[in-house]
Amino acid sequence: MATLKVIVSSKKNLQSKYGNQFQAVDKLLTDLVKSDGKRGITTQIIYIDDPVSASKAGIIAVNSVTRPTAKRAVDDIYKKLSPAYIVLFGTGDVFPFQEITNPASDDDLTVPSDLPYACNIAYSTNIASFTGPTRVVGRIPDIQGNADMKYLKIIFDAIIKYKRVKSEKLMDYFAISAEVWKKSTQQSLSNMFGNNSNLKISPTQNSPHSTTDLKPLVHFYNCHGSPTDSKFYGQKGNNYPTAQHSLVLNGRVSTGTVVTAECCFGAELFDPTNEGTKNISIPNMYFKNKAVAFVGSSNIAYGPSSGNGLADLITQYFIRNIINGASTGRALLDARQKFLSVNGPHLDPYELKTLAQFCLLGDPSIQVVIETPVKSSADTVENRRLNLFNKGINLAATIAPSEKVKTPQRKLKKLVSSEMKKIFKQTGFTGEENEVLYEVKTKNKKVSAFAKGFSGKENIAFRTYVQKSKKINGFNIFDVLVFKESGNEILGWRLYHRK
Repeated sequence: MATLKVIVSSKKNLQSKYGNQFQAVDKLLTDLVKSDGKRGITTQIIYIDDPVSASKAGIIAVNSVTRPTAKRAVDDIYKKLSPAYIVLFGTGDVFPFQEITNPASDDDLTVPSDLPYACNIAYSTNIASFTGPTRVVGRIPDIQGNADMKYLKIIFDAIIKYKRVKSEKLMDYFAISAEVWKKSTQQSLSNMFGNNSNLKISPTQNSPHSTTDLKPLVHFYNCHGSPTDSKFYGQKGNNYPTAQHSLVLNGRVSTGTVVTAECCFGAELFDPTNEGTKNISIPNMYFKNKAVAFVGSSNIAYGPSSGNGLADLITQYFIRNIINGASTGRALLDARQKFLSVNGPHLDPYELKTLAQFCLLGDPSIQVVIETPVKSSADTVENRRLNLFNKGINLAATIAPSEKVKTPQRKLKKLVSSEMKKIFKQTGFTGEENEVLYEVKTKNKKVSAFAKGFSGKENIAFRTYVQKSKKINGFNIFDVLVFKESGNEILGWRLYHRK
């Protein structure tokens, strides 16, 4: 049975953006459909605001493409067709990112996200609704605010002509880390590749990087990023050099490159006319040079300086899945589910934000590694999707997200306060930083009762302290200290840094 893939977009928005070039855009999509057919994938183009196209898919066309109508249309398509791959075509000015209310305490009001499209839950702006991803979703990005047909032709040509490689080809990598996160990055690389010998540190090894440096097919960044900025930055003390620049990537990246970036705004797709130098974003530049996948964050992201957590985890899970033979879309879905399984059942607000903000840019049906022989009759795309769907449903029922308490009141005994003071001193906090309390909302009463009986713990909460930010290189630097509590007891704590 042929695997089904849907390409979902807005005809009206594409016509408005590309004008008389729309037919050329439509032809590129049609060429991709034909190419997919040759590799056993039946692909259907669905313009959700076009009555004819929507009718062919068995759904009702929307009058205008908004976040609620786009989410509902994708849900209707999934219910009707159960596709193995959902492709969103276009950046936010063509097909909207969903806007999740930011669960964390930082400079972001919302989190632009494709996660809701991957979940079997109706439209919402609350991240608590989307802790059970079940669908394979990716986005083929054009350039925000820019009708660049030359760019589109390159990106579709790269997808259509892509040739799979042996997994060994992915074991060579380009990786660069801010010096302050060296230990964390070394651990990530060892988890992905079995070594960290190729790691470059910024400052010391800064942009521009040579063609030889950038030749490997896997690129990994653990650096700083800022909004509407074509650069990633390193850090050592108060030194923030340019670790990567989109301009110098041009002509130096190998066809078929896969990229992950932990950086804040690493996957932001901005209008280049709004950037000081008018350069396109780093992810857009990678696709201009025939990269096939980019996983990164839409806004402010976090992770520890040593050990792994948050952005470290979701990016390395994705790369490991790619090396093990998953399609790019399945690699991210599995990474999201593993992230939830490892960090759950109680999720602090920064874990929730991480889940929402990391997305896949690129065609989710691309399988980077040469396919291994089928192990059994059950090893099919359809069966894998069913297993992932069921896993997502189970996660949605058991994951307990935290929600901000509007009027927090400290309920810790003096003994615990003394313990907190020791942790403040250890981490460089004072305890006078902005304090926010989050309570955990357990969805499943049976799970909650079991947890209470097993551990004696209930009323789980997270207390966060955000260290006063300072502006460096045009972006705010700050740290977050998170305590996990139950009643009068501290269950654990974590220190996160803004990427």
